[in-house]
Amino acid sequence: MAREDGDGGGGFGWGFFLGGVIGFAAGAYLASGPGRDQVDSLRTRTIELTGSGELQGKAREYAQRARTVVNDPDHPVGKAIRDGVAATRRRRQELESQPPAPHSASNPSGTENGKPDA
Repeated sequence: MAREDGDGGGGFGWGFFLGGVIGFAAGAYLASGPGRDQVDSLRTRTIELTGSGELQGKAREYAQRARTVVNDPDHPVGKAIRDGVAATRRRRQELESQPPAPHSASNPSGTENGKPDA
């Protein structure tokens, strides 16, 4: 059912604008303090957390475990990383040994069907 008074839906625009103004005012009111105080508070809390020996110890332990996994030739993750690096090197050598393909605006990949070679 259309309105007959000739109003072409301006209510949505006014509602959107009014919602934005109310949201801005609420955000400004609910902010717990000036930005500088919040930054200082976060910085202090970060220093407290990073200064804790327990957290640093756990981080070192996890980093050492990750290094062990990556460097272990029998671990599946380390093997997958080495295989990926080797495949990347082979593909790079293949691409560098090929002459550059001509490019066109309608076919930027330079292949016949527009898809990269697999």
